[in-house]
Amino acid sequence: MSFVLISYFLCPVKYLNAYTGIVLLRCRKDFYRLLWSALPFVTYLENRNQRYSCFFNTLHVGGTIRTCQKFLVQYNRKQLLLLLHNCTSEEERQSIQKSLLSCSLTEVEEHFHSGDEEDCVETD
Repeated sequence: MSFVLISYFLCPVKYLNAYTGIVLLRCRKDFYRLLWSALPFVTYLENRNQRYSCFFNTLHVGGTIRTCQKFLVQYNRKQLLLLLHNCTSEEERQSIQKSLLSCSLTEVEEHFHSGDEEDCVETD
């Protein structure tokens, strides 16, 4: 069985942010190790006969969509704080501070379609 079939039937993409490169995949608890071990072998994604090179790093494995959402909010805050320390201008600093203040779980929940609590795997 190919990875494409595995991802289609068992691991729907619950969240994708092309800007940050974050992808949240949902799979059954029984299959998370299979997915986790297969992700390093994915070297490209294909869409409309175009290949896009990629790689996946697992950032978090959570038991529910909600715990993955909470992790994602904390992870994004940490990334913004790292950017804040490396700012070169006051304009950049204000922009990042505004992003930090607006970062909340309710905004993240808007990106998710379902409110049910199921297994998920977050990758970057």
